[in-house]
Amino acid sequence: MATYTGQDGVISIGGDTVAQVTSFSIEHTTNTIEKTAMGDVYREYIAGVNEWSGSADIFITDTDNTNGLYANLVPGTSGTVGSPAVAALIAYPTGNNAGNPKITGNVVITGFSVSSEVEGMVTGSISFQGTGAMTYTTA
Repeated sequence: MATYTGQDGVISIGGDTVAQVTSFSIEHTTNTIEKTAMGDVYREYIAGVNEWSGSADIFITDTDNTNGLYANLVPGTSGTVGSPAVAALIAYPTGNNAGNPKITGNVVITGFSVSSEVEGMVTGSISFQGTGAMTYTTA
């Protein structure tokens, strides 16, 4: 059984590959609907609507600033209220070599933060909400 390490992970948002990703996480869940009736001994559920979301931690770089990635990550800078900007997300947890896992889907950027300290790297954090289906295939 093959196992993977994450040091070659790659993430791209809106067609721009993020230069210095330090970690990312994507969660896919299925909501449940209770269908327990009187007389049942155990609660019963059926599958409801699926949803997915995620986040990425990055180093802030001049490359990402030059290609306009940061401007596209600020929530509300594109689109309008009720019609938010949607960006294509492609994530390769183990690198983008043929046969490696690949996650794709459209996202709405829900948050972007930047952190700076005297003795540390300038870092950023991106959060996103999936809209529509997420697919898990191979590169």
